[in-house]
Amino acid sequence: ELLARPSTQDRIHEMEETLQPDVVLYDLLPALAHDDVIAFREMFDGVLIVAGGGQTTQAEIREVMRRLGDNTPLLGVVLNKADDARTDEYSY
Repeated sequence: ELLARPSTQDRIHEMEETLQPDVVLYDLLPALAHDDVIAFREMFDGVLIVAGGGQTTQAEIREVMRRLGDNTPLLGVVLNKADDARTDEYSY
């Protein structure tokens, strides 16, 4: 509810005007477990999804993007908690 308030949007606009950042990252709660991301979607230009290795499914990522709508670009996916990832296949 706080994220959808006009006063929150006003503070964010004020911050952007004052600081003029190139990029602002908002660390929000999991999109399927809470409606914060949906309530806040008018305040961001794109989404960087953090997916839990062995936990987050492709279907869940697709559902998040469906809920955000076609006008919200997916900027990328970060794989977190990849404890069981094999590293012997990667080299420099």
